Amino acid sequence: MSGRALHRQNRYYQWWAKIEKKIFKLAILLFFTLYALQLVNFVLEQRNSGLLSNAVGELEGIPMAESQTQINTGTIELSVISNSKYNKIQIYLNGEYYKSFNQKSISLMVKNNDIIEISGINSEFPATIKITSTTDNMISPKQDSIIKVNKGFVQAGRVRLK
Repeated sequence: MSGRALHRQNRYYQWWAKIEKKIFKLAILLFFTLYALQLVNFVLEQRNSGLLSNAVGELEGIPMAESQTQINTGTIELSVISNSKYNKIQIYLNGEYYKSFNQKSISLMVKNNDIIEISGINSEFPATIKITSTTDNMISPKQDSIIKVNKGFVQAGRVRLK
């Protein structure tokens, strides 16, 4: 290689060495900036939430042992308010068959996070179903909600208990 080519190659390596140093310094600066911002965020959260143990308790929720001893249940009453034949309307709880309407209203025992579905597959006409009553500990589905069922499945709601 000639002296001129070696000089160019040397300048090229020096240029990359400068770029490498700049990128390294930038990475270190960004790391410390991130660390400082997270520290400030942590301090502000502690100031707003009180003690550290209190904040951890809110984030983690209740222990499994406590939730297993308190099995919350509720009752929902569904009523057919349309003039359709109610004996062909079926109720599914968590995807499994639960009951059919054998009278105008039906009462369901439900737990937290149960999914209530209503099937009108066997019914000839559309049906209108109303949630006529719920227990006091129920957040969702709301009382007096109306569900319209055609030929298919309709989700009445996911049960949320207090």
